Amino acid sequence: MIDYYQPVEINIVSAQDLDSINLLFRPTVYVSVSVTRGSRDKQVTPAAVCEKKLLRWNHRMKFYIEDDKVQRNESVFVFQIKVKKFYGSTKVVGKLFVPLMQLIHLNEEKTITEHTKIDYQVITESGKPKGCICLGFSFGSVFKGQISGCDSDSNVGVCEDCRLGAWGIIKDVPSAPCEDDIYA
Repeated sequence: MIDYYQPVEINIVSAQDLDSINLLFRPTVYVSVSVTRGSRDKQVTPAAVCEKKLLRWNHRMKFYIEDDKVQRNESVFVFQIKVKKFYGSTKVVGKLFVPLMQLIHLNEEKTITEHTKIDYQVITESGKPKGCICLGFSFGSVFKGQISGCDSDSNVGVCEDCRLGAWGIIKDVPSAPCEDDIYA
């Protein structure tokens, strides 16, 4: 089936003040990014460069989101900051949920451009706001085509570990999302 897609490029620039990460032992810190509804793609950054309380990635990712899901406001970017510990276990130290429609409105209003960096508050696993992540976004033109790996007819359920978090609001004012709004 041929669908319309909205290309979105994300630049994961940096994160800071995430106190739950002990930077003395040089852990592997990375960000896992996925999109609820409209894309089955999940991408991961390389390990961050650690500088005191600042983590740097400056890593770009490109997602192709089904345009009908965007227009119905069903697509949300899910960012999970993860630490891979020395003995192999992985721990989520922060989460962020950013509705794609919010970004599109900011783009249409020319509030954000390709070079605009936005700081979003991160929520820890315990549900408390702690630290922030700096992101950049750019949008391509909607196009008609077929993307491999994208299945719009798949059954999508609620992800149990996605219930903690905050919607990324430009003014860094966190609010808890409704359980029904967060999908895997």
